[in-house]
Amino acid sequence: MKILLDVTAVSQPLSGIGRYALELAQHLPACPGVEEVLYLVGDRVQGRFDPAAGAAPPSGGQFRQWLKPLLPYKLLLGPYRARRARALAASLHDYREYFYHSPNFSLPPVASAAVVTLHDLSVFHFPQFHPRDRVNYLRDQIAHSIERADRLVTDSAFVRAELLRLFDLPAARVTAVPLGVDAAFRPRPVAQLQTALAPYGLHAGAYLLSVGTIEPRKNLAGLLRAHGQLDPALRRRYPLVIAGAYGWNSAPLLEDIERLRRTGELVYLDYVPEQDLPALYAGAAAFCYFSFYEGFGLPVLEAMASGVPVICAEGSALDELCAGVAAQANPRDDMAMHRALQGALEDEPWRREAGERGRARAAEFTWQRSARELVQVFAELAA
Repeated sequence: MKILLDVTAVSQPLSGIGRYALELAQHLPACPGVEEVLYLVGDRVQGRFDPAAGAAPPSGGQFRQWLKPLLPYKLLLGPYRARRARALAASLHDYREYFYHSPNFSLPPVASAAVVTLHDLSVFHFPQFHPRDRVNYLRDQIAHSIERADRLVTDSAFVRAELLRLFDLPAARVTAVPLGVDAAFRPRPVAQLQTALAPYGLHAGAYLLSVGTIEPRKNLAGLLRAHGQLDPALRRRYPLVIAGAYGWNSAPLLEDIERLRRTGELVYLDYVPEQDLPALYAGAAAFCYFSFYEGFGLPVLEAMASGVPVICAEGSALDELCAGVAAQANPRDDMAMHRALQGALEDEPWRREAGERGRARAAEFTWQRSARELVQVFAELAA
């Protein structure tokens, strides 16, 4: 079996989709039955993939978000995408014997059998949480992929059921393949954590953590309100640490973050290098994630693998992932989120048990398993 994997999404700061593509690039070659893996980067096909190439985090993200509305993006994007499609078609012409996999919603003009991963359908359910151009683009790409792909893959049974219902698809066309978690996410000795956390001014077991792109769907505003309602002593003992690059539509939230940062009850780390994330997770007293909607919830899985108790939203794919090992609350109910936070922080035996149960649950999810199950999808197409 020969596979052509699109790794264009692997860029820093690494998004969830970038992580997905990177892990597949690292694990697909070792799967039984895989003869060769080639990598599509932009419009170039490569025999080897170096994930460190171009890994410097971008600067000026907030400035670009301010500048973008002033530029004629709608006029520029159409011709750019048309040129890229033509370049892709030329690059992929000679790879018809390869199974093509897109890990990022869209399907370029390939003549070979194609599989596309659709991570979530938030642009259909929550368009208000995305820039309008992004909504229009992703809706078009998803519809195109549904029309042309030989098989569709989702990260969860939840999104698979949504996809089947929303687009009235045959069940056999869509397969749920869960994500995995890197072995670097694990519990760590306190002495090791203290060394790793010192540059950030943090102490092991003395902060709450939330990790993710700063964008409306993650409901960080709700988390800030819930944390702000904690007893003052708890807020001082467990300041909220937010790690994540700026995404979109979040300028007022950044103002709130800056205001709370000055009180000492919040620490905003912005982008955190990949090598520092495992210790940041493992050192947290608890992990908080009140997202309105998730197609899987990779940060929650990384927290569970780190042995950290999770306090997260109920609903979407998080119910499926957590399977009863987390404290969950309605992300639209500030008091419910507040009670979940306060209850977890005041109940040390629960935190200890939740950390152990979460780690056992996380052990079921590996990137080796994800790669093997994806290869099985290709094998079914070849049969």
